[in-house]
Amino acid sequence: MKLLTNWLALTARLPRQHKLALASLSLLVGAALMWQPSPFAPSKERQPAPVANERQHPAASEHSEPIEQGLDADDPALRVPEDALEQDITSEAPRVHQHTVAAGDTLGEIFSQYGLPMSQLYQILEVNDNAGDIRRGQKMEWQVDGQGHLLTFTAYQSIKYRDHYQFNQGQVDYQRLETKGKFEKVTLIGRVNSSFYQQARQAGLTPNQIQNLVSALQWRFDFGRQSHRGDQFAVQVNREFIDNKPVSSGKVTAMLYKAGGRDIFVYRHHDGRFYDEQGQSLDRALRRYPTAKRYRISSSFNPHRKHPITGRISPHNGTDFATPIGTSVLAAGEGVVVKARHHRLAGNYVVIKHGREYSTRYLHLNRILVKPGDHVSMGQRIGLSGNTGRSTGPHLHFELLKYGHPVNAMKVPLPEAHPVPTDERGSFQRQAKRAHQALAQRLNG
Repeated sequence: MKLLTNWLALTARLPRQHKLALASLSLLVGAALMWQPSPFAPSKERQPAPVANERQHPAASEHSEPIEQGLDADDPALRVPEDALEQDITSEAPRVHQHTVAAGDTLGEIFSQYGLPMSQLYQILEVNDNAGDIRRGQKMEWQVDGQGHLLTFTAYQSIKYRDHYQFNQGQVDYQRLETKGKFEKVTLIGRVNSSFYQQARQAGLTPNQIQNLVSALQWRFDFGRQSHRGDQFAVQVNREFIDNKPVSSGKVTAMLYKAGGRDIFVYRHHDGRFYDEQGQSLDRALRRYPTAKRYRISSSFNPHRKHPITGRISPHNGTDFATPIGTSVLAAGEGVVVKARHHRLAGNYVVIKHGREYSTRYLHLNRILVKPGDHVSMGQRIGLSGNTGRSTGPHLHFELLKYGHPVNAMKVPLPEAHPVPTDERGSFQRQAKRAHQALAQRLNG
């Protein structure tokens, strides 16, 4: 009581503003104490709402069916009766079920969604390790028997290929099936504005198709140097279609290229090679030996040669012939001289470019008889053998390179300039003429 008297006396001496503030604070504290819910009587409004969980299986059977008396989904009394049409549809073959893979789907989840046996999923994965690699938008089909077991399961990898699984007596048979389409001739046309490659890509040719055409025509036309702005081209491609959709880039069967007043035409024979309209080969042959007669090989091609003392790999990328000094060195094939000079190790040497695929090198020459830019024919004399540069004795070092990589000139298959066989040439010429006329009409039309 005394404490209360002292507190009242103290507050009586406070200024009026302080008294009002103290009174307001007291009222707020009192209200808060009155509104605080009792810890022993939790409010129903603050209880967490139950979250549905498909994995929860409540044991209580209140307001549900008894656990020991589960309903049979196939009970005839519960099934929707089939009309005559439904009976006709399923009388001869099981119904086909379909699913389109959605984002985040897995094969296991799809089997769970449709109640398909997981044991059969494991069988699929055993026969095809990649079966689980599915993607969004992929189509799947399956058939089940009366017990819900898979009879067939099909995963479409593309419009052309599908993985098919056939189940029979507990076993599964897996096959990659291919849908055969209809082949049609498609014509792609273009006009060179910047480069042939860029315009060919815009016209619809693939990089591999362009590479094949450039390689086939390497002896007739250099697309890198001879193509110019305004040139026109038409390419005939044999493409496969399924449901009116192309399923591949197709195979180039013919090409007509108009360079100014010059027409370059090629046609593919059934042997896979391109020929001109008369059936003549587009290739130029290469000879295996760069001399008029064969000389002893003093050192063979060996890209894995080891130094006899150090043991280090010291590749020998050519073939050495033991030629006497002054022996005539002959060009291995038609081409253009790109280098003819001296090197401290190679001595006097010549490099010839044969189209875009092959090139040859001739080292340690005593004398060079050609200069860069010269066009040479197969068998033309380009120099005299010698012993210049780093050499242990007179010899000719000869190299053959394919796309810039050294190959064994004594063993690698070399291009040969054979025409279409005589008994097939007439038919070939008629087909090529029709293709030439069709492509010319497209360019002129």
